[in-house]
Amino acid sequence: MTYEAEESIEYESTTRRAYEYLIIDNAGIAHTNIAKTVHTDTIEELKDYIKAKKYFWNYDNNQVDTNVEKMKFEDIAYSGYFGKIEKIGYTVYSCANEESTEFYKYNLVYKLVSNTYEYASVNIAIGSFLLLAMFIYIITSIGHKKEEAGIYLNSLDNIPLEIVGTISSLLLVIEGMFLFMGIDIGLKYTSISSRMIDTIISLCFVLGIIIYITLAITGVTIIRRIKAKVFWKNTLIYKFAKWVKRSTGDMLTDINTTGKLVVIFGAFYIIQLVLTIKFITDGAIYLFWLIAVWGVTLKMLLDRMNKTKKIREKIKNMYDGNKDSVALNEEEYRGELKEVAHWLNDISGGLTNAIEEAMKSERLKTELITNVSHDIKTPLTSIINYVDLMKQENIENEKVKEYLEILDNKSQRLKKLTEDLVEASKASSGNIKLNIEKLNVKELIKQVRGEFEDKFEQKGLEIIENLPDTEVYIEADSRYMFRVMENMYVNISKYALENSRVYVDVKKENDIVKIELKNISRDKLNISVDELMQRFVRGDSARTTEGSGLGISIANSLTKLQKGKFDIYLDGDLFKVVIEFKVIGGDVYEKNR
Repeated sequence: MTYEAEESIEYESTTRRAYEYLIIDNAGIAHTNIAKTVHTDTIEELKDYIKAKKYFWNYDNNQVDTNVEKMKFEDIAYSGYFGKIEKIGYTVYSCANEESTEFYKYNLVYKLVSNTYEYASVNIAIGSFLLLAMFIYIITSIGHKKEEAGIYLNSLDNIPLEIVGTISSLLLVIEGMFLFMGIDIGLKYTSISSRMIDTIISLCFVLGIIIYITLAITGVTIIRRIKAKVFWKNTLIYKFAKWVKRSTGDMLTDINTTGKLVVIFGAFYIIQLVLTIKFITDGAIYLFWLIAVWGVTLKMLLDRMNKTKKIREKIKNMYDGNKDSVALNEEEYRGELKEVAHWLNDISGGLTNAIEEAMKSERLKTELITNVSHDIKTPLTSIINYVDLMKQENIENEKVKEYLEILDNKSQRLKKLTEDLVEASKASSGNIKLNIEKLNVKELIKQVRGEFEDKFEQKGLEIIENLPDTEVYIEADSRYMFRVMENMYVNISKYALENSRVYVDVKKENDIVKIELKNISRDKLNISVDELMQRFVRGDSARTTEGSGLGISIANSLTKLQKGKFDIYLDGDLFKVVIEFKVIGGDVYEKNR
């Protein structure tokens, strides 16, 4: 486009600017902010002036002419600003004035950024790592004070969370409004002075710091509340719900369990109905409240089940005799469950005390019996020895011989009673060292029978044994198991009806072996099984036979100590003893050993 010298040129300003331009509109009028001199009083001179600059960008006859990288036609063809220039059709010549202070400042910043651009990826990676490490450290250290355990809470943390959130939100809104206002002013009014721009930037910077401090304080108090587990407790919703629960709890105190369930279910049903209707009519926001109600209800049910489970475990521990079970925390329970927890703790405490007292009493009895037996044993041994010495003398007086015989019998009986008494005490208290080994039941029966064949023949007792064809093994102490069977055979020899049969059966049923001994009692059995199991109790109430009444008690205690089972059955004059043990196979037993 060619212009004559007389064409109109509008000089807008004579002030030196950072950027200078020449714009020629469609009417042929040129607009420029370049100062008018003898060398710039024509359009061609103005063009030459601009082209002589170090940085220029020109658009003339739909062509772009520039010496600035990234500003050529192929780089800006799709730019929105270039599209506007192209649409209007103006001729535009522009350049950067290097002599301008503002240009120097902006160019310095550009060079600084350009020099650090190639290290940006490394700097971003390092900065991100340091930021993450700092974030983790801050999160971890929040709430802790030096040389103090637990989470420290200040006065701000005790303010309800809703109030803190509301104040923070208002501050952020106000600060954000001022911040965006400053940015908008800076973008909208390009003709304002650089001092005004600096003022706006400083204001935005200050507002950014204030926003950061507001967010930091709010975030720190939220983190402290979460770590101290008081996030929900320091909310108005929680306090209101607790007040409602306490108020309704007082009203429901006198209502039975069924009434409470009806009231709770009715309230839940009404809330669900209202929220469902609101969800259908007013939108999806109420779906969140529906889910929240279901979540709260599920949590309440799970909490109730967990508390009931703890009560059940407490009852089972009491049933199993576990006196060391932990007491229930009554503060965790409410209403009827709290009463049940209180009662169970009282019963458990009383039961534990009773068990301890019983054990203490039993221990004292055992110690007393042991000590007395020991004190009796020493003079009794002397009596027996002197009786033996006197029997060796040549005594012609028959009366004296008879007296010595009675002394010998009674002293031996007293010795046996003392030994049984000590053994009964040890067996009942479990103060016996067992040597558990593989024991052949058939061999045990044969050994005991050999010891008592003569006594049984004297009483006319016929032994009928029913033993399995194969060998049967149990785990037991052979010495104490022999004592159990010996006591039973002694009992039979003393109390069985003379000239009768005695049945000894060994039965193997699955993994259990049963040893059964049956006989007909000589005297009428007018006593219960529980009484026979007790110490110093005998089948003949007249006490006409020799015996301490400890045989069955000792056999029962020794069997249970070896993890066996001892039972007595009475049917008229029939006396039956059943001893049970678990069977072991020979190969399996050796492998386990």
